[in-house]
Amino acid sequence: MQIKISLILALALSYSAQAEEMERQTMTSCAYQAGTAREIQTIRQTEGDEWSQFEKKIKEIYKNGQGRHDLLIIAQSVYEQPRDTSVDMVYSTMFEMCTERTKAANNMS
Repeated sequence: MQIKISLILALALSYSAQAEEMERQTMTSCAYQAGTAREIQTIRQTEGDEWSQFEKKIKEIYKNGQGRHDLLIIAQSVYEQPRDTSVDMVYSTMFEMCTERTKAANNMS
């Protein structure tokens, strides 16, 4: 009986530690994505580019790969918002969208 209780306790603690690590990774990843979005909005407001101009610049600067692909996905989300949206609002919106997507994906697992 004691072995069963110990096993259940160990599993519960393991799950809790794993959930905390996933939460930390989610927050770090979402903060990075939101920070990238904030920088894109700053560039957008400074340079006045439309989406097609920005996309072309990124494709000229970065070689084709996962990093460029991810950057363009974040940028496209930024460009869907009005140009005069504050960089802090862009950060908040992107952070919230990221955490919601992650939570939804984790609930499906």
